[in-house]
Amino acid sequence: MLCEDNDTGKIDGARFAKMSMQYSEEQKELSERIKVLQKDLDKWTGKTVDTNVFMKTVRKYTKAKSLTDKMLNELIEKIEVYHAERIDGVNVQKLKIHYNCIGSIEIPQFEQIPEVVVIISTRQGVETSCAPTAIAI
Repeated sequence: MLCEDNDTGKIDGARFAKMSMQYSEEQKELSERIKVLQKDLDKWTGKTVDTNVFMKTVRKYTKAKSLTDKMLNELIEKIEVYHAERIDGVNVQKLKIHYNCIGSIEIPQFEQIPEVVVIISTRQGVETSCAPTAIAI
């Protein structure tokens, strides 16, 4: 369309050159953007595949009664052991486990996990409940 307008004289040569240059620059930018987005897509697709492989491996061992060397080698890439520290009179040592295919997982502090009351209906009209013990301050 731009070439036709230039040929028929609807736009002058200088305007055609400017618009043509802008079009070329835009095409170059879009090509670069496509490359970046394709890399991101490939990265995320690879992570999905890795996660699926890891979950398949984990499912093999869900009913295991003991931990074996084979399980560790299949599930764990490495374990980082940090220097022990004394915090509030308690020795604390951080461990960071890097799992195969998915990397390390941050697990929240146990104090931050909400405690729930469990209610079990044992028979009609009878319920048994279990709740965390409240500490009086």
